Amino acid sequence: MASSRHNDQLKSYLKSHKSGAKSNGDSPVRYGSPKRTSNSPARMSPSSKGQRPVVSPGQSAKDIKPRNVPVKSSSAKSLQPKNISRGYYRKPTMESMPEELLMKIFQHMSASELLTAACVCRQWLKLTADNLIWEKLFIQLTSRVKPDEQGQRLGTPLKGPPETKWKRECIHWCRKRRNHKITALLKKISPYTFMPANTEKALQKLCIKWQLVLTESNKTEHIFQHSDVFCFPTTTTIRWYSLEPPPIKSLKHLSIFALSPIFFRKDGSADTANACQRSLLLQTQLNPSQHAIVECDDLVNLHVINQGLLLATWKDGGEIAFISLCVHNHMLVQRCCLGTSSKEYIPPSLKPKFDDVDTQYGLHHFSCVIELRNQRTVLWSQPFTNLHCEKEDIGDGFVHLIPVRPDVVTDHTFTNKKLTLPWKTDVFKGIVQNLCILDMTLLDEFKSPMWTVSELQL
Repeated sequence: MASSRHNDQLKSYLKSHKSGAKSNGDSPVRYGSPKRTSNSPARMSPSSKGQRPVVSPGQSAKDIKPRNVPVKSSSAKSLQPKNISRGYYRKPTMESMPEELLMKIFQHMSASELLTAACVCRQWLKLTADNLIWEKLFIQLTSRVKPDEQGQRLGTPLKGPPETKWKRECIHWCRKRRNHKITALLKKISPYTFMPANTEKALQKLCIKWQLVLTESNKTEHIFQHSDVFCFPTTTTIRWYSLEPPPIKSLKHLSIFALSPIFFRKDGSADTANACQRSLLLQTQLNPSQHAIVECDDLVNLHVINQGLLLATWKDGGEIAFISLCVHNHMLVQRCCLGTSSKEYIPPSLKPKFDDVDTQYGLHHFSCVIELRNQRTVLWSQPFTNLHCEKEDIGDGFVHLIPVRPDVVTDHTFTNKKLTLPWKTDVFKGIVQNLCILDMTLLDEFKSPMWTVSELQL
């Protein structure tokens, strides 16, 4: 009798406890686990397994308090996450992060990192343009410069009016400081060419990248980075041969840009993985059918699109094989750093100095440097001095000068090298015979560059 009575009380207790859990919903739910349904059995804690509730005589099942049952409170309910989807709690994302916390993170970023973060989404673009963040960065950048250099050379104020756009001022200051350092590298003049001797060093220190943009008729752009670069005493050659261009009939424009980094690290090296200034070097219409074939070999046809711009097309199919650009070193670094994405940098015109020696004689004491080369090596080079002309030889914007004169034996030089133009792509390579590149620099009587040219010659 006693055992049967205890069994009946235990059954009534379990039944009432189960129904209470269903109605009150006191069973705890773990974060990230599915919500318990009414049909799922209740789990017992390890400490309560195998234990029977103790019931005293005369006590009903409702008066029994279960062991290890959490007590329901109003604060425990408020701590549970509210975002539940199909029984699972939603994980936090960057979009749900408060703007105040994002601003705290952005305050610890550098200028280059802020510009990268601004490309993520519109919200970050707005937050990274905060004026207070950029004002703090501007003060940090200008504090690295010596007072005399900061005040006299760069002219950078530490304070500005309240409406100052510090992001624009910070970028402008970094560009100005970069140009100031490069100008110091170009002060040394070569005694042979009378041009800056460290042009190649300046281009390497700036980490200049050369970008080719092919634009179709529907304004779709195809961008390619340069394959290799070769610097010579007076010119520089840039080649693009790792190309997968669209059909040449659909192309309309060809543009070439120089990408120069704006921000530099503390050790002076350029931050090439971030913001760059895009300067236009050349832009022309692309229609090879209108340009004559200057030379060819067994695989390619060569077209001169513009002065110094060489385009090669395959004989089989007529598509683009490679593109090469020969650009003169005169003001090349300034063109890479001072231009814009829509307008070329035009160097200031040369104003001849006043000369009262003989106003009726014409031009005298001019000189020029002529080089014959291919895209990789110099084949022949010779300076010519004491060039002059009569006043009658000047007219219609042209002047007649003769560099090789029969009476000056020192100007008569020769070369044993063959005039050839090697070319290559990722798969093929070849040599075009009897073709080379002519580079010429004309200097006035004060040894200042007056006229430069770099083009193909047969």
